[in-house]
Amino acid sequence: MLRKIAQKLLRHYGIDVVSAEEQPEAPRPVKAAPVSPSFPHEHLKAIGADPLNPDLHARYAVAAASAGLRYLAYAEIKTAEQLSGRSREFDPLKKQCLDALPQLVTMNHNQHYRLASLASEIRTRADGEIVSVLDVGGSDGRLAAFIPEHFYCLAEPSFNAISGSKLPFSDRSFDFVVSCHVLEHIPTDARSGFLDQLLAKATRGVVLLNPFQGRQGSANEVDQFIFDITRADWAKEHLECTLPQLDDIRKYAEANGLLHSIKPNGTLMTTIPFVFVDYFAARAGGCVDELAKLNRFVNERFAGMLDSAEYPIAYLVYLSRE
Repeated sequence: MLRKIAQKLLRHYGIDVVSAEEQPEAPRPVKAAPVSPSFPHEHLKAIGADPLNPDLHARYAVAAASAGLRYLAYAEIKTAEQLSGRSREFDPLKKQCLDALPQLVTMNHNQHYRLASLASEIRTRADGEIVSVLDVGGSDGRLAAFIPEHFYCLAEPSFNAISGSKLPFSDRSFDFVVSCHVLEHIPTDARSGFLDQLLAKATRGVVLLNPFQGRQGSANEVDQFIFDITRADWAKEHLECTLPQLDDIRKYAEANGLLHSIKPNGTLMTTIPFVFVDYFAARAGGCVDELAKLNRFVNERFAGMLDSAEYPIAYLVYLSRE
């Protein structure tokens, strides 16, 4: 069944289905199919009614690729792979989606740094094993591109219609559950419940990466400063929901008998300037090529060097039962 669907998807995607002996050395360029006027609503409606159906996610991956949403296309074909029981039926399409991704080092520096940090943490915790990762609230699923060797599933209601507040998966169905820059957008009284469901789906542990309250309210000052200039929705939500405190995590871990580790991540000294670099570049018309060069320069030369114990922008938290 999956093989037939995958072959249809591949042909729809402009990829010839050939045997291994006939496979060309270099992948052929992907031919974009016409984008449906109802994209993505038709796919989100179908997935919302049947969120664990791998065929629906595979069809959505093809449509996303045709729409030029390359990160989402790769995340969705990886999601289809995970939901299908780790089948290899979608490998050709998965490879096409992976090959079509932009160069990661040209990604917005702040986003690149946090995703590279998460990928490093996952690899460290996996200790050489291939593991399954559930990414809750992962936007368009860019984390998948940073951990291509691992199994991956996206749960992001606005991008693939899988609820982040009522996860439809069986308990302990993933090795790791990851949530990046999500906790601070959840109302204070709902945060413990959110962490409960993340832990319920993980067999090994939960990885969180997000900002926490700083010294003397400095985090609020930063968010207010950013919002006053950029009017960014995320900064507004930080202010309205209030950032969590590290003591909240420690108390939660102790109350639930969990092991936990907390590590500083990133630094205010690069994160804040890059927020405004992106903002003013957008106002100037994008400066796409110049911005890509700047991101590449910083991402290649300073990766892994910017975690500040004194002035972190966020903390990397790991919670586990053992």
